[in-house]
Amino acid sequence: MATLVHRLGSAALRHGVALLAVACGPQVDGGGDASTGDLGERPEAMGAMYSACSQVEECAPLGYCVYPTREGGFCSARCAAPGDASTCDEAPGEGAEVSCLDIGLPEGDEVCALDCSAGGCPQGMRCEAIATPAGQERRICF
Repeated sequence: MATLVHRLGSAALRHGVALLAVACGPQVDGGGDASTGDLGERPEAMGAMYSACSQVEECAPLGYCVYPTREGGFCSARCAAPGDASTCDEAPGEGAEVSCLDIGLPEGDEVCALDCSAGGCPQGMRCEAIATPAGQERRICF
């Protein structure tokens, strides 16, 4: 089983925030009927929400790079509040839904993510089954 980690911006690391390890399963299909709409494409601009990353420096001005160990991930930012994705960018297409993901941040904060439980991921992303630090099973686009 792979491990999911996130990297914080250097300011957060100076404040003693540690890296997170989360259980991660194999790549899975999109879950829902991906043929019902345009799945869109993963953002290509460096630092865009949901764009590809392997380290947080690729995500500026966003503060997080969330990824399974030894795999590529996505750039993200904190949600407005746990479960409140109103400050997250919209999904690039009609498949995956914007949601908040618990990655073990202090005070229960969560980050923006694309949930592929009921729909496919944008082109250039893959759907993976993961378990959050609290043990909740999720399907997230990476």
